[in-house]
Amino acid sequence: MGAAREVGRSAILVESEGEKILLDCGIKMKKNEEFPLIENSEIKKLTKVVLSHAHLDHSGYLPALYAAGYEGKVYMTKPTRDLIQLLLADALKIQKEWSPYNKSDIDALLKNIEILEYNQLSKDKKIRFQNAGHILGSAMTEIFLEGRKLLYTGDINLRSSRLLNGCKTGVEADFLIIESTYGGKGDVHIPTKEATNEFISKINEVQKEGGKILIPTFAIGRGQEILFTLENHLKSGVMEKTPIFLDGMVKKALKIYRHNAIYLKKEVQRRILAGDDDPFKSEFYKFPKTKSKKEVFQSKKAIILATSGMMTGGPVMKYLEKLAGDEKNMLIIVGYQSEGSIGRKLLEGEKKLKYKDKIIDVKMRVWNSPFSAHSDHKELVQFARSMKNLKKAFIVHGEEERLFDLAEDIKSKNTEVFIPHLKESFEV
Repeated sequence: MGAAREVGRSAILVESEGEKILLDCGIKMKKNEEFPLIENSEIKKLTKVVLSHAHLDHSGYLPALYAAGYEGKVYMTKPTRDLIQLLLADALKIQKEWSPYNKSDIDALLKNIEILEYNQLSKDKKIRFQNAGHILGSAMTEIFLEGRKLLYTGDINLRSSRLLNGCKTGVEADFLIIESTYGGKGDVHIPTKEATNEFISKINEVQKEGGKILIPTFAIGRGQEILFTLENHLKSGVMEKTPIFLDGMVKKALKIYRHNAIYLKKEVQRRILAGDDDPFKSEFYKFPKTKSKKEVFQSKKAIILATSGMMTGGPVMKYLEKLAGDEKNMLIIVGYQSEGSIGRKLLEGEKKLKYKDKIIDVKMRVWNSPFSAHSDHKELVQFARSMKNLKKAFIVHGEEERLFDLAEDIKSKNTEVFIPHLKESFEV
């Protein structure tokens, strides 16, 4: 129903012996959002819904299910529940025109959430989550039906990050639905340490020249990783003491991360418990108090983290308008940018941007940082090939070229590989 030969609006329907299970229900983040291709009549027949993680391209259409008459449960982890409360309320608030749901639909969703911990079977023994390593609370879903097992990855990251352990590997299944955001043969992520060194040296270089740094960031996942990296290097003296201005939902998301510390790496938990070394309450974090953001622009030095991550709107655009005209400044892209987004246009070298009837002349430098919360081609292949007895794999959540690259390297004499079209059905 979505995320077939595209990134965004993840929604996959699994049917079996009286069960109609929807895996994710997101929106496609564009100027005009696109929704899953699921009819209201189909929504009413669903028996369960499963949410892999909080990002809106996986969760953003969930309340609309209740608006359409769904009355069942949605399975997710506790951090995912905490994070979607923040994201969905914000999405509704900034929806200027029409929205497929209202506040009462969000309330209906929140009342019908069934929390599952990692490795815990649902009461009917049909669903189990495993750590996906992508963002706080992200989960791969194992589905047990008719004596067979299907694994849906959602978004996965095999590498450990500063905050999270990498995704669980060696999971066995008969059938696999796998993401391919960075599934192209050319998608090679450099080691985290190398990526970090490159990121910090780039910031130091810009600051020496008297420029400011703007980092568009997703409120959840990338924002916390970047903050944690900056905080560590400021504290150790590798970077000059600089205020980090946080704007948008990042501040609220930080609290949720802190309250769900049990899902973070052990060393991060220890730092929080130590009290005086809490990475989520740093002296370097500042929050703009004026609408004009004058304290940010007047500050001699500034690193600014602001939503939205793909620059589809939000406070980041106010900073871009103000900072774009100075070549001493730098925009650092730290996450995936979908086709057609302002972030993607900047990466492709556009120097004149149209935003809300204004033309923004871009003279500031634009740099694509080598961080990612997704696995790259090699890791996705490794993940699929490590699965014993895998019969069929379905590749989703990727741009077309990347899907075919990944399919080529996953298929084997024992594993058939499919690249679905939207609304295509398969019997397994």
